[in-house]
Amino acid sequence: MENDLFLSIDWGTSNFRLRLIEKLSLRVTQELISPMGVKPLYLKWQQEGGEREFIFLDYLAQQIDTLQFDLPENIKIVISGMASSSIGIRELPYASLPFDITGKGLYVEKIQHSSFPYVFQLISGVRSDADVMRGEETQMVGLADEDNLSGKTIFILPGTHSKHIMCEKDTITDFNTFMTGELFQVISHHTILKNSVAKPSAGYSHLKEFDEGVLMSGSAYSILNSLFKVRANDILGKKTTEENYYFLSGLLIGTEMATLRSMSFDEIRLCAGNNLYEFYHRAIKVLGLSDKTKILDKEVIEKAVIKGQLKIAG
Repeated sequence: MENDLFLSIDWGTSNFRLRLIEKLSLRVTQELISPMGVKPLYLKWQQEGGEREFIFLDYLAQQIDTLQFDLPENIKIVISGMASSSIGIRELPYASLPFDITGKGLYVEKIQHSSFPYVFQLISGVRSDADVMRGEETQMVGLADEDNLSGKTIFILPGTHSKHIMCEKDTITDFNTFMTGELFQVISHHTILKNSVAKPSAGYSHLKEFDEGVLMSGSAYSILNSLFKVRANDILGKKTTEENYYFLSGLLIGTEMATLRSMSFDEIRLCAGNNLYEFYHRAIKVLGLSDKTKILDKEVIEKAVIKGQLKIAG
C-alpha cells in the first residue's frame, strides 16, 4: 500500500490543493484545499524576511501533518503550478514552444531541503514568445492521455487567469491567457461598479442577463463602454444588483470567448469541472460555437493534474 501512494500538490497563485493518491487506481484518499496560494506566502516572506523556501516548506509540512495517515519517508511528492515561479518555492526555467503534450522536455527539479522531511519534485511551466503558464501544462499532459488528438484543437481552461491552449495533434503550438476571473473580482469589489453588483443567493438564477452580457460583448460596443452600463442599469432601475452580477459575468466571459470567432480550428474542448462550467458552456452556445465543441467529463478534468504529475515526474 505504501508504494502505491503519492502526494499531489497543485499550488496556484490564490489556492493550495493537496491530495493523497493511490497511484494505480488514481483514487483520492484524502484532500486538503486552502486559500493559501503562493502569493500570500510570498507576501509573508517579503514582510518577515528569512529564507523563502523555508516559508513555503514550513506551510507544506504543516498541511501534510494534518493528514490522518503516517506517510512513508520515501513517498513520491509532486508539486506543480505557481510553486516553480518567481513568487513560489523556487523559480525554475520555462520549457519553450512547440511543446510535446506528453510532457517531454518539461523541466523538473528534485529538491531535498534541510527543513523538510521529504524529497519532492517541482514541475516548471511553458512559455511562448508572448505568454507564460505554470500548472496548465501539467493538466494538459493529463488530458492528452484521455483521447487521441487530431487536427487543430483549442482547449479552454477557465479560471482566475483562463487559458486557451492550441494543439496540433500531439503538440502545443500556442496559448493565450485571459485575466477574466481576476478582472471580475477587481471590478466587482474595487471600482465604482461594486455597489451595482451583488452575488445572488441562489445559483444560476439570472441566466437571461448573462446571455445579454455575452451578446453585448460580441457587438460593436467597446468593453470600456459596456462595463459602465452595469452602473447605468442600477441607477436607472433596469436591473437589480443580482441581475447585474450575471450581466457583468456575461460581458467578461463573452469578451474572452468571442476571440475564438476569428480563429481557425477543428474543435474546442471545454475543460471546466468547477462552478464556471455553466457560464462557459452557455457562452459557447450564445456565440454559436456549440457544433465545434466537446465538453470533457468532470471526472476526467479532476484527475488531469494527477495524471499529468505522475507522467511528468515518472
